[in-house]
Amino acid sequence: MADETQALDTIDRRIIGVLRKEGRISWKELSDRVHLAPSSVADRVRRLEAAGVIGGYTAMIDPAALGRGVRAVVDVALPPGADPASFEARLAEREEVELAMYVTGPADYTIIVDCAGAEGLDSFIRWLKADAGVARTESKFVLRPIPV
Repeated sequence: MADETQALDTIDRRIIGVLRKEGRISWKELSDRVHLAPSSVADRVRRLEAAGVIGGYTAMIDPAALGRGVRAVVDVALPPGADPASFEARLAEREEVELAMYVTGPADYTIIVDCAGAEGLDSFIRWLKADAGVARTESKFVLRPIPV
């Protein structure tokens, strides 16, 4: 992968930048943005996909439209001797979980959740402690995302 990353040129990086924000953009629109013929853009995107630089395309869902208007970041510490694989499998079953990361520092995991109000977050944290075997949590409400 490192060799592939070094092979990316300025146009590849611009293509990736556009596709990060607009994965459904047409070849024509993408070619206009990067100043390259549509067929050349298509070839480059296919090469980036084959190299694993582009791993797929996803839909951006508004959690509030699904009744999950509260986003929170939850740091989780497992007790000594806990089975991380078991915890991760249980966590993957929860609909509230938008992103989960195994991290360094005082927490073992940082989890981003979208919940149905403060009550939904409370329910999720209670589940973590009672059913998922978590030793400690620390939660932060997300007030607003910063577009990057």
